[in-house]
Amino acid sequence: MVLAEDRARAGVYGLLASLFYSPPTAQFLRDVFAEDIFDDGVPETRFVSAWRSLRDAMRTADPAAIQQEYDDNFIGTGRPPVFLYASHYLSGSVQRTPLNELREELAQLGITLKRTSFETEDHISALCDVMRFLIVGEETAPPALLEAQRDFFMRHIAPSYAPLCSAIVEAGGTDFYKKVARFAGEFFSLELQSFDIA
Repeated sequence: MVLAEDRARAGVYGLLASLFYSPPTAQFLRDVFAEDIFDDGVPETRFVSAWRSLRDAMRTADPAAIQQEYDDNFIGTGRPPVFLYASHYLSGSVQRTPLNELREELAQLGITLKRTSFETEDHISALCDVMRFLIVGEETAPPALLEAQRDFFMRHIAPSYAPLCSAIVEAGGTDFYKKVARFAGEFFSLELQSFDIA
């Protein structure tokens, strides 16, 4: 049985996976804005504030502008201004040892990423997808033990999320994704603290 708290964690990972994988559609923005994950009485922590800032941005966002922002900053022509690949922040480039180690670990976990793009497994959206899967499992696979969740997070997200999120926030051409990055950074920091305590 998956606890409500873990379903909420998995939901945030799923949201981040979607936002980092591709720019959101108008329908996606409406659906997410319609659901507030916090009650009105929740204390205004940095995480709560980052969520509400992102949610407000979703309310007024122009999907075409977000598409352009995503393309300009994360796709681009040649070298993009911001890399969304964890390996880049671990080794300084993609396609080196961290990515190979990740692929071996995914194989050991029996995880095959079902992707229709050419993104590598160390793309932040893919890493969030794996964490979501480890937390809630699926019909043919039970949730992973907390130790397995902690190990994957500590090896593949914890060392790279701060420089990745900082790169997005500091990029000159980001607006909507600054708020995504701040929310992601606060969430990952909470995960790190929780794993340290558990």
